[in-house]
Amino acid sequence: MAASLVSLLLATLEIGTPVAAAPNITYQLYGNRNSGWGFTNNSLTTPGPPIEVVVGDNLTLNLTSLDGRSHNWYIDYNNNSVVDANETGSSSPTFRTGARLWNFTVSNRTGTFPYRSRFNGDGNMWGNITVLGSRGEPALTNLVLIGGVAIALVGVLAIAALAYRRRRVPPAPPPE
Repeated sequence: MAASLVSLLLATLEIGTPVAAAPNITYQLYGNRNSGWGFTNNSLTTPGPPIEVVVGDNLTLNLTSLDGRSHNWYIDYNNNSVVDANETGSSSPTFRTGARLWNFTVSNRTGTFPYRSRFNGDGNMWGNITVLGSRGEPALTNLVLIGGVAIALVGVLAIAALAYRRRRVPPAPPPE
């Protein structure tokens, strides 16, 4: 009986949990062939700053060239420093002056891959992007689940104690 009540509670919690939409993630990236990538125009490093996304995220990159050269940001899935046919979905339009806003949906390939600039050789313009399969459950969701199970368990124990006590009450003595 206790197991069925807990199962019912868990099923109710799972049914009531909405599926989250893919978040919109935005990164500002500045690039210079000699200095690398950075989130600001004076924080360029090699490797560039790490980027972390989840499969299905809508990723928007605000790309700015600081050296006046043409660049093209892409994820190099096989780490060969060339934009291959299977990498074109993650390859930005060319940018040279001003900012280039570019949006794409993160593919279903999970792992950590280099991102690079395609033109003029990537030089120092590379960094790592990590594509995760899913987001971890928010701590609050886990807390609600644990709290619900604890409340259900206390309720089941109270009902069991009441049923046990009812059985143990001795019958009334016969009338004299």
